[in-house]
Amino acid sequence: MALTCRIIRLSGWLCFFRVISILCLMILIERPVYCQIYVDIDKPKVAKMPVAVADLQSSQPGPLNGRHLAGIIKNDLYLTGLFQTVEPTSLPSGTPTGEPDFESWSQTGAQALITGFFQANGDQLVAEMRLYEVPMKKMLLGKRFTGRTGDHRQIMHKFADHVMAQLDKIPGCFSSRIAFVDASQSREIFSMDFDGHDLRQMTRTGALNLSPEWSPDRGSIVFTSYVNRNPDLWGLDLATLRSYPISARPGINASARYSPDGGRIALSLSAKGIPKIFTITPQGHIIKVLTNGRGNDISPTWSPDGSAIAYVSDHAGTPQIYVIPAEGGPPKRLTPAGSKYNTDPDWSPQGDLLAFTSRIDGRFQICTMRTDGTDFRVLTNKGANEDPAWSPDGRMITFTSNRDGKKLIYLMDARGEIQVPISPISGKTPAWSRNFR
Repeated sequence: MALTCRIIRLSGWLCFFRVISILCLMILIERPVYCQIYVDIDKPKVAKMPVAVADLQSSQPGPLNGRHLAGIIKNDLYLTGLFQTVEPTSLPSGTPTGEPDFESWSQTGAQALITGFFQANGDQLVAEMRLYEVPMKKMLLGKRFTGRTGDHRQIMHKFADHVMAQLDKIPGCFSSRIAFVDASQSREIFSMDFDGHDLRQMTRTGALNLSPEWSPDRGSIVFTSYVNRNPDLWGLDLATLRSYPISARPGINASARYSPDGGRIALSLSAKGIPKIFTITPQGHIIKVLTNGRGNDISPTWSPDGSAIAYVSDHAGTPQIYVIPAEGGPPKRLTPAGSKYNTDPDWSPQGDLLAFTSRIDGRFQICTMRTDGTDFRVLTNKGANEDPAWSPDGRMITFTSNRDGKKLIYLMDARGEIQVPISPISGKTPAWSRNFR
């Protein structure tokens, strides 16, 4: 009986260990489901994801270089500040129908791997690219593109947009463009790809132009121009490059910003005295005056949901950032008491942050704060830095800086860890297009 009881107890323990073993095995089996790689940009000190971008392969010689194509994607991911590029990139990327040598790539520390193949015949380009999760030896994304050979940069940017959507749920903005005012005497408006390539001159007015702003559908740009010797608001049709007046009231017609749905424009008008914030239709008809009082009110920026507008006012003695409901109401100061000079606000696409220019120790720096005025952060510390504008995905900020001796358009990640010049010519007041190609 005692032996039987011991056997029964032993059997019970064996069953217990068997159950535990099964549970452990189930946990081990289930773990891969929760191990899928992703990027969490909400964690300010998140470790950068190791990513490898292999040189794109081609079956025949041609005008394009596979290392150059891979470099475009690599630079896109680097500028977000979320990735650490893993080298070398000369390891075999596999065949068009096969898988990469995951064991070799795993030894480099890469968690994500991008490979690709392309064929360029004359002006026709076909490219097929894939994103792999190295630890799980699994393909996460595969895309095939066809287009003109001259559009190879746009094709690489487009795939990088898809990579960001796969890893972070929000598409990248590598297919977007940035408009800015050049440093020539007439201050014409130019635009360029987000990384500074494909520079195009947009205006040829021969007059001072200021403060460009993209329409939400990216079909036009509004800007202030002295073409008629008064700071009037003009529009520019980007299909025809035909410019047309929108608001030519006496005094200032400046710092126009489209509402998120494109149905309204907030701007600063001084037709009745000192500058105040108004909303007008895209055709220039006044909808509402939003501010009053004795201060100069300028530089409006819309919240992403269109419910509020932040702006700059000096009614308390120095320029500070305030917020009001988009339909009007009492203003609320956002910049903290004791800060002396804050201007150029730009509301982040996620709606949680404002980027702005603050004068700190006698120099202008780019800062961010939450939209309730808390969590004040200084992102720059070299030279004078102004005119911040968020990327449409909220991962980067473009701005003007003179840190290298002349004013250039710079780009940095949202935490300010990576800061690089991007404009091939001098310029200021950058504006980032909102949507993607």
